[in-house]
Amino acid sequence: MKSLSRLNRLSMYFLTAALATTIVSCSDDDDDTPQTPAVGNIVAVASGDSQFSTLVAAVTKAELVTTLQGTGPFTVFAPNNAAFTKAGVTSLDGLTKDALTPILTSHVVSGEVKAADVKSGTVKTVNANNDIYVSKNADGVFINGNIKVIATDVDASNGVIHVIDNVIVPPTQSLVQVAQANTDFSELVSLVLAADPAVATALSTASANGLTVFAPTNAAFTELYKTTPKATLLDPANKTLLTNVLLYHVVPGRVFSTDLPNVTGEVATANRAGKLTFNLSGGAKVVGTASGASNITTANILATNGVVHVIDKVLMP
Repeated sequence: MKSLSRLNRLSMYFLTAALATTIVSCSDDDDDTPQTPAVGNIVAVASGDSQFSTLVAAVTKAELVTTLQGTGPFTVFAPNNAAFTKAGVTSLDGLTKDALTPILTSHVVSGEVKAADVKSGTVKTVNANNDIYVSKNADGVFINGNIKVIATDVDASNGVIHVIDNVIVPPTQSLVQVAQANTDFSELVSLVLAADPAVATALSTASANGLTVFAPTNAAFTELYKTTPKATLLDPANKTLLTNVLLYHVVPGRVFSTDLPNVTGEVATANRAGKLTFNLSGGAKVVGTASGASNITTANILATNGVVHVIDKVLMP
């Protein structure tokens, strides 16, 4: 009987010990909260997402990997593969490091800027020779008028990534060079040369804030000449008239089409006596006091010192 009693006590001891071990084990499990995997740096995050394969290859070819793995923080406006295709980049074979570097660095901003903190205006990039211009309206956030931010706040350990639908390409031509390179602006160019030299000077030496030019096509001038002959505009006695008409097509600062939804009322022009308004119903239009509405047929041609919008009617103050 004593042996049986002793056996029962031993069994009870081992049962109690096992139960205690189980309780401790469960308690330990309860303390193990799920751990969030560490977020990698910008290069690691991009490398882990197949939609950025072209971007990663470009960054590697430009030898910018180490830079983007740095402490930062950085804000990267990252073109996805579709964006490169949209920009006409189907292969990196013909692009050298020197060609890629100014393009890629124009997508990087020092500091971390979350989507909620993005504001309209000029933004400096790590490319010291190229700023970008952000417009924020009811339809979203846009860069240089033509590039839309399509996804935001992709976190990285050294910054944040915002996905864009096109590639930011730094401009290489001034406003005057843009006009001279387009044969559809030959009438505009000839009239600028005939006007007061101050017009050409202003277009060539725009301030840091740049200029916006609403550029009428040759067809627009042909239509104007039906009521105001070209000879009349070129008459030396009418040089002031010609100058004032041309200056009426110039607005101080860079105004992109994506800024227009935020514009209300009249807008000052380089013609101090004339102001413009905008009408966005049924497409973007710029409205002259005496000429009425002119359609903006091509928008946001970026120049080194401003932006050009093509219009189909000459504006008259």
